[in-house]
Amino acid sequence: MNPGSNIHCGVPNCQGLDQLESGSHRTALSPFSAAEYRARIEKTLTILERERLDALLCYASKIIPGNVRYLTGYEPRLGIHDAAFFLMIPGREPELTLFTNASWQSPLEQSWVSSTVVTSDFGNEIGARLPASITRLGVAGHSYLPIPVYLSLKNRFSDLTIVDATGALLRLRSVKSSDEVDVLRRCAQLTDQGGRAFLDGVRAGASEREIAAAVEHAMKYNGSDEVSFTTQVGSGERTSRVVIYPSDKVLAEGDPVQLDCGATCQGYRGDLSRVKVVGTPGKNYRCMLDAVEEMYFACVDALRPGVIGCEIAQIGINIAKAHHLEEFLYRSPNHGAGFMGHGIGCHYSEPPELTPDDDTVLEENMVLIIEPILMRPGVGGVKIEDAVLTARHGAERLSSCDIKTWS
Repeated sequence: MNPGSNIHCGVPNCQGLDQLESGSHRTALSPFSAAEYRARIEKTLTILERERLDALLCYASKIIPGNVRYLTGYEPRLGIHDAAFFLMIPGREPELTLFTNASWQSPLEQSWVSSTVVTSDFGNEIGARLPASITRLGVAGHSYLPIPVYLSLKNRFSDLTIVDATGALLRLRSVKSSDEVDVLRRCAQLTDQGGRAFLDGVRAGASEREIAAAVEHAMKYNGSDEVSFTTQVGSGERTSRVVIYPSDKVLAEGDPVQLDCGATCQGYRGDLSRVKVVGTPGKNYRCMLDAVEEMYFACVDALRPGVIGCEIAQIGINIAKAHHLEEFLYRSPNHGAGFMGHGIGCHYSEPPELTPDDDTVLEENMVLIIEPILMRPGVGGVKIEDAVLTARHGAERLSSCDIKTWS
């Protein structure tokens, strides 16, 4: 056991987790109980046993959030130079240690983990706590693990194999607890405030930047922490690029305008896209609007436990084909044609991804972003998305923001 640590998970007296039982700590800093964190830790320890890992190291930063917060309740929020690691070493009394360089964020006040090390020398501090006999270290956040930490560990342990354990932890995170669903519901409500500000703000003479500012103000004024990702507002033919950032462009009659925004709450994320036209949409663009609306609702209607991700994707593809628009389905170097959405939680994009290749069997209490997209160069793009809960008997939209915004 690490000196000074008082975490005893897997046995009745979990003193570190019991810090959350005090009402003031729970309501001020975490919506989750000690029992929930204990269950997350125990399920993660089962992953270590199944994958034959001697230890698990979770990494998180502004760039790759979620892995540490999910298990500890804490992650740094200030900037890209801040990081956190959570080390789990299994045993009769598992050794659990949180590391961060963000001393100014008072990590001990935000996490149940009493064994917390504030340092910038992550490699040496983590290495000093690993057993000398370690041969297999799992890393959640493997693709983003800082090179100095990787080299420090490899130099210290000559026989060490570092295994990518990101997928295993993400699969655990993909099914939400009822308390997580409540937080994601709140994220959707806050994000809706941004969506409504967008719909109210689209008019001839307004600028993209003005609308984006109104969107962020509405989310934060109503209770959002930082935004989930860079708020996107763009207009005209640029909407065919899917990801568009606001400029000083002033909207004119006939312009399509696209929004993509997200609020955050307790480290969880929102994600919403809406499109509105200044005035009356042209014939070609209206066809795209109507098709994407149909794709969205058909995908939502099909969501239920037991459905496979690729089946949802195929529903959207078939509708695009019926409208003779399949060539304009969203595709990128990361996705072939037919992407229809993704999971959401502590990160704004989590598994599963609803694509023609996705074999994920959907489960109750998954929260998915349904996101059909058509992109037609020279005309524009249409993207409609928001959060949907896979409930026991079907789907529940967590957003109440209008879908159809054209006539």
